[in-house]
Amino acid sequence: MNEKDSLLHEKSKVTLSSQSQAEALLDVTTLPKNKATKALDSSVIDAQWAQMSQDWQSQPIIKTDINRLLKQTKQRTVWAKSLLVIDIMATLAMLFAATYMWLSDSKDHATIIYLAGGGILSIIFVIFATKARLSAWKINCGSPDKAIEHAIVGCQSSISYIKLIKLSCFIIGPFANWYVFAVTEQVEKSPIVGLAILNILLVSIWLVSQHFYIKRQKELKQLNDVLTK
Repeated sequence: MNEKDSLLHEKSKVTLSSQSQAEALLDVTTLPKNKATKALDSSVIDAQWAQMSQDWQSQPIIKTDINRLLKQTKQRTVWAKSLLVIDIMATLAMLFAATYMWLSDSKDHATIIYLAGGGILSIIFVIFATKARLSAWKINCGSPDKAIEHAIVGCQSSISYIKLIKLSCFIIGPFANWYVFAVTEQVEKSPIVGLAILNILLVSIWLVSQHFYIKRQKELKQLNDVLTK
């Protein structure tokens, strides 16, 4: 083989090698096809947004009528002052009656002891009741901006007063039962009817007080929830 044929042979080899490399580089048919990006489904987004809006709207919203709350607090303050006046008058009446009977040399010693003891216990009751009430009345200025705070303090004052009434039922109960028994013994009658009436009255007072106690506790919780919103 001469030199010319050798050069042609080498040239053909280079050409074939270049063509095979080009074909390898340009053959993209075996590559995976790109998938088109999936478009967001707007209906799904709208449905999710509608559900979120519905959940938000379904949340409980506590509404407070400030004018109604102020009126209620004012009315309860009037009632509280009236009850305190009645307590003071009842205390003075018992002490006056006990003193009068003692000075007049009455032989009804059971009644004197009952009135005097009841008057002393009533003084203690009035002191604690006045303390509980005044703590609420001092800060109650009737301002709409402080309506909820004043209602909370007034509710707490009512709860304290109700607790005193419930406690007094247990304290005055044995004392009152003794008095009924002593009086019926003096007149030589059976104490059963008197004791039954007395204890039914005491239980009724306690149950009514418990009813208002539960009611005020619920109101206090609602007011605190409104204040913390």
